Amino acid sequence: MKETTGSHPEGIPLDTRGMVAGVMAAIRREWPGVGLWVVTVLGFGGLALQRERISLALPILGFFAALMAGYLGSAWVPVDSVRRWMGADVRRIYGIPFALWFGGGLLRILRGDALDPGGLLLSLAVFLIPTAMVLHNRAAWKFMDGWIVAGVLAFLLIPGPPPSDPVGWAFRIGAALWPFPFILGWPSNIRERSHLLFFGAVLFMWYAVEFQRLPKDPLIAGGPSYYQLAIITLFLWLLILAGRFPDLGFTFRWTWRDVGVVVLNLAGFAAFALPFGLLTGFIAPAASLPGLPEALIRWLAIYLFIGLPEEILFRGTLHVHLQRVLGWPPLRTLMLSSLLFGLAHLNNPPKVGLYVIMATVAGFFYGRTYLQTGKVTAAAMVHALVDWIWSVFFQ
Repeated sequence: MKETTGSHPEGIPLDTRGMVAGVMAAIRREWPGVGLWVVTVLGFGGLALQRERISLALPILGFFAALMAGYLGSAWVPVDSVRRWMGADVRRIYGIPFALWFGGGLLRILRGDALDPGGLLLSLAVFLIPTAMVLHNRAAWKFMDGWIVAGVLAFLLIPGPPPSDPVGWAFRIGAALWPFPFILGWPSNIRERSHLLFFGAVLFMWYAVEFQRLPKDPLIAGGPSYYQLAIITLFLWLLILAGRFPDLGFTFRWTWRDVGVVVLNLAGFAAFALPFGLLTGFIAPAASLPGLPEALIRWLAIYLFIGLPEEILFRGTLHVHLQRVLGWPPLRTLMLSSLLFGLAHLNNPPKVGLYVIMATVAGFFYGRTYLQTGKVTAAAMVHALVDWIWSVFFQ
């Protein structure tokens, strides 16, 4: 009789065995993502060996490889199997945020840094609060949900060092207030599908990074911080938990059509950005160019730590969420999400107004790439190429 329940004879539960089999099949299918992970670990591993003492470089490389596996490895996770494996087991659901938090403390111990109890508690809250919000999310929101969202955002925005200029104050106040027109202005029929706690969890993680409420613990000198990578991994985990992960199109398997869409949207933005940036003085030709190795590692860093995370947030999550909730035509939602993306750059001095215009137009082409390909990784390529060209050829 064929076994359908219980455990494998060797003691491996069937749900775990099925998940492992699904992961292996997805790894074979998503081989470009595996290759990107290998290149990233080797590239930044070389930097770690150059910049850190050998006794510390190897543990740091282990942390980096594990976090990048959680990040890029999301492309080959069998989502349905993972959700069945999690079920309603809070030990499995909260295991990821606790493990990420514990890893940050362990890294500080390995580095010989003093443990800051306040910072540890804050980082634990940043990992646990959005997890709890996603776990208890429901389609229709009630009055208490609004207070919860307001409270957790205030938890991040009110404390912390005050902004040093009026623009910084305006950006922080705007970040606190802009969600409320969406919340209070939603008609009753839209409230039935608004998923307010999920929306609040997304904002909470975004603001934790944007307002630097996470400890600054660089994995590699001059490289990404531990918590920067940990929050990306947690974000993807919560999208799986919420059933939103398939919306991302988080795949590195592209078609030639996808490549063509990337090239056309990059050219479309360049046709606007180059004359606008040069005429306004927002950009100017660079005085010198970096060497090829530096330029390549710079592109890799921009794609993985700026382009892809921002596209996961703004296109794969916020745009899709607004599309679902508001029910607008795609172009109208794209205009709104592009404007929000532009306003998210209000804290980029000195030419803030020009930066917002450029970012808004750029967001339109990034979003257009996402809608045309259905792949957040393709939108991130346009994003990364724009930032890379700017960083290499302009100043």
